[in-house]
Amino acid sequence: MSTLLLTLINRKRSRVELINQGIMPPLKSSAAFHEQRRSLERARTEDYLKRKIRSRPERSELIRMHILEETSAEPSIQAKQMQLKRARLADDLNDKISHRPGPMELIHKNILPVHSSIKQAIIGKPGIIYVL
Repeated sequence: MSTLLLTLINRKRSRVELINQGIMPPLKSSAAFHEQRRSLERARTEDYLKRKIRSRPERSELIRMHILEETSAEPSIQAKQMQLKRARLADDLNDKISHRPGPMELIHKNILPVHSSIKQAIIGKPGIIYVL
């Protein structure tokens, strides 16, 4: 029990840290002044948040900017709908990756540039098979 108490005491923040975080009033100022200052800071934060909420874009604007999805699904199943959409996209991408041409096919179609001597060694003469 005493080790727990010692660790809690060691974790205790210093008075300077508490003052810097605005939890305790500074030593040179009165508690009333500190409380008034905190209430003014809260009011300023509240005004800032109210202003931000008033200037918040409409849902249609958020959909146009692709921040929100345009969906008619219930909010409770929207997360599952997004998971299904991502799974379909992943399957589609994996399918496309599995069917993409390899480097040899790209060299034969002159899509992948290689030095001509290397190309001749890869392509070779008809009837001769080179193994790389």
